[in-house]
Amino acid sequence: MTEFELIMTLKETSAGIAQDFEFFLTMTFALIVVSYSVGERLGAVPRFVISVLYLATVLLVFVRYQGQVTQAQYAIASLSDIKSSYPALDVLTVMWVRRFLFLVGAVAAVYALFKPINVSMSGGNG
Repeated sequence: MTEFELIMTLKETSAGIAQDFEFFLTMTFALIVVSYSVGERLGAVPRFVISVLYLATVLLVFVRYQGQVTQAQYAIASLSDIKSSYPALDVLTVMWVRRFLFLVGAVAAVYALFKPINVSMSGGNG
């Protein structure tokens, strides 16, 4: 591949990684907001089904993310091999931070689903 093609591949891969991570964040915060707005009114079976669907989706997004990271690492290594001056991001640092966020975010969302906080909307002392 030419330098231009490698740079374009890296940019497209980076955009895909960012979109997948944004989707993960969106569905995670959506699950947390739903769990707080519904509270204890949601039964045990729906909570279990929602958590299984959510975790399966997180797994699929994470597997796709891993594939894209591998592709980005290949493009960066190839750019380095041809002595490109293109300033590539340190993928390993970002990769480990995002992995940590995937794990903590998924655990926090499922925890919020099973242990929702009932928020009183009365606003008064009673």
